Amino acid sequence: MDITAFAASAPGRLVPTIREQKAFVPNPLPPDLDIAPIQQTLSDADQKIGELRGIGRYIPNPYLLIRPLQRREAIASSNIEGTYTSLPELLMLESGVEDQPRTADTQEVLNYTRALRQGIERLDQLPISTRLICELHKELLANLPRRRAGYLQAGDYRQDQNFIGRIRDIAKSRFNPPPPPIHRECMSDLEKFINSSNNYNIPALVLVSLIHYQFETIHPFPDGNGRVGRILIPLILKSKSIMEQPLLYMSQFFEDNRDEYVDLLLAVSQRGAWVEWIEFFLKGVTRSCDKTIETIHKVRELQDSYKERCQQARNSVLLLQIVDSLFESIVTTVPIVRQMTGTSYTAALNNVKKLVKYDILKPAYVSTHRPKYYFATELINLFES
Repeated sequence: MDITAFAASAPGRLVPTIREQKAFVPNPLPPDLDIAPIQQTLSDADQKIGELRGIGRYIPNPYLLIRPLQRREAIASSNIEGTYTSLPELLMLESGVEDQPRTADTQEVLNYTRALRQGIERLDQLPISTRLICELHKELLANLPRRRAGYLQAGDYRQDQNFIGRIRDIAKSRFNPPPPPIHRECMSDLEKFINSSNNYNIPALVLVSLIHYQFETIHPFPDGNGRVGRILIPLILKSKSIMEQPLLYMSQFFEDNRDEYVDLLLAVSQRGAWVEWIEFFLKGVTRSCDKTIETIHKVRELQDSYKERCQQARNSVLLLQIVDSLFESIVTTVPIVRQMTGTSYTAALNNVKKLVKYDILKPAYVSTHRPKYYFATELINLFES
């Protein structure tokens, strides 16, 4: 790590660590801030949050939209870390259509969706705390091959110095987070800040941006810090009552602007570039809200289109029940439809055939797979776009 890049304005201190290197320890939040230069950016983000929050309140069943958004978030967040899978592969593993993941990457992305949902559900019992954060990390590393997860301390903060860089050599790293046990002290301070009743007269979205920076800078786990940090964003939004429905996810924005994302996080540590980082984060909130609002409108249009197609068929109520389930699952099989509708196998097959006829479902032609699975391809295209 180039310690000459750390100016006197850096919001922290350099401390000795392994191999005669230095590590950066961030000061506890909050910093001294002047956000007057980005007041308009903050206003735009607040307005978009309000618009999305309003739409979310009037969605009859928001989880028909939330679940696909969470899958898209999991794929984008994992892409940032070099872990790749496709939405169809994720859907087949998630729904149980396939028993085993085709790749370890698909399992990791599935773990992300599970950790995200678990975190949102656990907010009813736990504050955002070391316990909750470690639970998220443990879920992220579940069921991975030994070569991938065997050396990691799943669900526990690291015991060794870690570093960020393309070469596995701390002497050539880009950034060294706080060494143990200082990183635990940093996390304790962060936990107190997150749950403090004092907002220090800092706008809520700015608080979220500060927390995200602090967590990523502390980097408390051996691996998975980026993903845990991005999972925390919707959790903090919900815990602070900024977004009651978990509809806002930012990983696609970070993925689209990956270099700027990591450079600005580092710039805060090196020279206290808070305003630049916060402005970037707020622009991400606005663009992510815009993307979600656009997706909601497209989903509604597709729902209307599906209803029109189904009205041409008899037993349209049963077909609409199946169609509604597709907005959450996107992939199905005849046995799944049979179980959901409580009908015979023949009746379920006939209903699936009708949905194929109306271009709502399309079979995946894999000769070795039984039972045959069907995708709502228009939904896949919508959430992959």
